[in-house]
Amino acid sequence: MSELSPGDWQRIIDGVDPATYAEVATAVADARGLSDAEGYDRVDSALDSGILTEKAGDGNFDRLEVAGDGDTPAQPQGSDGTQAAADGGSGVDTDTASAPVPEDDSLSTDDVREHYQDVAPALEALGTVDGHPTIGLNDYHGWYIKRAHDDVDLLEAGFDKLGRVASLEHDLDTVLDRIERTLYAVTTYKTEDAIRAERPCTYDDDGTVWQDGEGPTPEYADIRAAPAWGDVDLHDDLKGERGELDADTRAAAEATLEAYIDEYADLYGDRSAVYALDSVGGAYIFGAPAATLPIAEHFEDDGDALGRVMEAFVDRSNDWLEDAQARVNERIDGAADVITPDWVNNKNRQYKAPLAIHGDHDAVVTPLDTDSVDYEYTPVEDVDSDLIADTVDWADSLTSTEHTDCVAALVRNLWPEYDAEDWRGALEAWVEDERKAEQRAEQRRQAARERRAERKDELDGDLEGQPITPFIQDVYDDVDDLDVRDVVRNHACDKWDTSNRSHETTFDPSWRSSGSGKSCAIPNGGNTFANNGNQGGGGGPAKAMALGEGIISNPSRDLEGADWWDAVGALRDAGYEIRVWTPEKGTPRHDGDEYDEMPFWAVRKAAVALEVVPPEAFDEKETDDGDTYLGFPGPKTYNNALEAIEDAGLEHGREYADTGPVYPVYDIADAVELHLIPLSGQDIRVAVEQNGQREYTEKQDRGFWENPAKRGHIAGRIAGELTGVSETQLREGVKSALNQASIDAEEQDDWDDRMRSPGERELRDRTLAVVCYPAADSAEYVVTMEPSADSPATEPKELTFDEGDFIDPNGGSFRSAHVAQFHAKVEFDAEEWRGLTDYWLEIQDVRQRDADHETEAAVEKFIDWVRTMKVWADEDGFAWHNRNGLFREDYHDGQDAVLVPGQKVIDWQQREDADDVNLSRALRERDVLLDAPQRETAGGDRRRAWPVNADKTNHDADSALVSADEDDEDAPEGLR
Repeated sequence: MSELSPGDWQRIIDGVDPATYAEVATAVADARGLSDAEGYDRVDSALDSGILTEKAGDGNFDRLEVAGDGDTPAQPQGSDGTQAAADGGSGVDTDTASAPVPEDDSLSTDDVREHYQDVAPALEALGTVDGHPTIGLNDYHGWYIKRAHDDVDLLEAGFDKLGRVASLEHDLDTVLDRIERTLYAVTTYKTEDAIRAERPCTYDDDGTVWQDGEGPTPEYADIRAAPAWGDVDLHDDLKGERGELDADTRAAAEATLEAYIDEYADLYGDRSAVYALDSVGGAYIFGAPAATLPIAEHFEDDGDALGRVMEAFVDRSNDWLEDAQARVNERIDGAADVITPDWVNNKNRQYKAPLAIHGDHDAVVTPLDTDSVDYEYTPVEDVDSDLIADTVDWADSLTSTEHTDCVAALVRNLWPEYDAEDWRGALEAWVEDERKAEQRAEQRRQAARERRAERKDELDGDLEGQPITPFIQDVYDDVDDLDVRDVVRNHACDKWDTSNRSHETTFDPSWRSSGSGKSCAIPNGGNTFANNGNQGGGGGPAKAMALGEGIISNPSRDLEGADWWDAVGALRDAGYEIRVWTPEKGTPRHDGDEYDEMPFWAVRKAAVALEVVPPEAFDEKETDDGDTYLGFPGPKTYNNALEAIEDAGLEHGREYADTGPVYPVYDIADAVELHLIPLSGQDIRVAVEQNGQREYTEKQDRGFWENPAKRGHIAGRIAGELTGVSETQLREGVKSALNQASIDAEEQDDWDDRMRSPGERELRDRTLAVVCYPAADSAEYVVTMEPSADSPATEPKELTFDEGDFIDPNGGSFRSAHVAQFHAKVEFDAEEWRGLTDYWLEIQDVRQRDADHETEAAVEKFIDWVRTMKVWADEDGFAWHNRNGLFREDYHDGQDAVLVPGQKVIDWQQREDADDVNLSRALRERDVLLDAPQRETAGGDRRRAWPVNADKTNHDADSALVSADEDDEDAPEGLR
């Protein structure tokens, strides 16, 4: 938010020559007593709001000039119009970073700064953990404190300033003097040396220039105290309603936050080690930062190991909390509808400090009671000495060294694969394994480099122009060579080139909202973009495509593993030329060995890349162990793929598939074969081939081979039909082959499958699923089939039959249903129908149509459970932690209620395996609950309660218990 009028801007520009971006920013900072970074932000705001414009000058820069008549006041600027979180600092909670400050903001800059002076004791208390400071910054861009110096060498090199990160311990006064809205702290606590480290810098037309390319932000090895941390945001649709949430939403939010606190308590092994803040747009939850102090102490003399462990701690805690999110959403009704957490803690992760002012609401961040969450909105004007004192206590507790013993639980939960005697042994073993893995990876990379050089010499250019490559580095190179501008412009932005800046191209990102539309940029001459907004981060072509396609949503997180390959696939689908990695025989494997043949997945990829087979042609097949995989349509297609791979110059090292017939074939003489070809469920074609040419054929009933007389007659007929072979040899050869067929039919397990008719085989192959719905009289079967080749239908269809249709050997119902659904006739006989239905019964999935029986059973069990409760008429006997209820007369529309403690309901659901039932909704639909579960006050304590309709129970006002009756002989049983 700029306080400068167009006239002020004109006076500043008149006072500097030339009036470049950097000169004007520096002049603003000097004139207003601001930091250099704030000077740049003021210029950006004025450019975005139209007060200033850029005009080409005489040199290689753009000059600034005042637009309009000099009387138009500056408009408040959204946080997306500010400069990026500085150099390596990444991440700020999205409830402030993605939305502009309201234009009717009632707080002036003086009001804001006066507020922070009042609450400074709470911020001071947050400053250090065991003497280790944390970073503090104003308005999420004021990362650095810069000063002039007199080092001649640096001045001659063009660096006239020294900069370091601002800390809450040392620089709070400076930070508060320059603040305009929101104060941020960083989640982690670093060494004093890391916080104090300075780096030379200066300014040019592009902004701050650091001597080594980036500012002196601390690294993972500098961390001493770090919490598992999460930004547990309200759903985007609810953030604007904060302060006016309806009772159901607030109750759901409180129940969800309590569930997340429970997860943190499990992670740390101690609920008292869990802290929380109401961030206005959601909540922050912390584990005690001091829990990692023992880790830092243990690895004090091994900075490499400490950096590895601290980075892994942050990454693994993020992953653990993502799993916790799934657990919470599963057990808390409506959790995903009100809360959308962001588990993106990192080495320099920002969050709004306690009592900081929110960006969109005139409200402040306040401590949350982790024993009983009360999600109460706190306007700025409600901040008083009591709240400040409570917040000081909260910050003192967060930064204390009380919970160092939680380190054992953390390591046990975050490194579960290491079963060492103690946490130190587990972490030492992990570090050793990581170092060995890196060493093996480097050895693999070296072997890969050497093989690449050797194979390129062997191939002598044969791979040029091929869409496949045995070298994974070729894929990396292809991706890096793509133009990030083209990828962003076509796949990752809503608007391109949104400003007229000379040193960079700005764009409005498609993966998040941007108030200014200019908060992402690609510098001239570079091939990476910077996300100068909420979460920080950035990257190259693959990262841009991943964000644009929704493969990832946070630009500050690394793109790796399956996500990276998905992004590469998306780039290929978009038409970018990227070779497909297909490791050949001899390629180094991750385990240190070599591929003795091209892996099957690579053969598939090569087949698609070489246009042997389209990707949709692969079929799901089953292994002998029952696992499924995508296989080639047939052996011929597989062999064609191997040939194409060879033609491309790669060594696959695989055997070609046998493409012979499935049905039985017997040798009866040299170069003479007897074929038994199934035609239908009843008929078999007997054929004799000589040197691959068919010389004789006749049709026989299925099973003829079991009749010796028929075997003899057929042998006699065949004996005189072929030349070059004696009749005796033919006759005996045919008899022997048919005799063997009769034995094979009895003994070979796959005989029936080999003798299956083409018609039945096709119907089996077209079957996608069979579902049986049992019933008392007759089961119902729903069969899902793909259309046949001659059908005009293009999508699978469902055909429904009763049990009698399956028993009937003529399959008339199936013929009728097939014509109706696929508009194509199907022919088969009774045996084929019997074989098909046997297959359907073999693969059927039995289900129950009525899925409500579980819900009904849960409702009845719940009512019975409440009926057995001890129910109190007054609050003196009632306790939230006991399995009891509190009777409330005229609770809702004149109806009485029994208030049941919410935690006890959750315990009951888990005990009764009713977690999958939406119990709250089911009870409301059946009038068992008078209203949604919500917070109620009893005995001076406010907790979540379920208001059960008293009419559905055996409790009433007369039967409810009162503590005053304990000594009364006529009191209800249980009180005397």
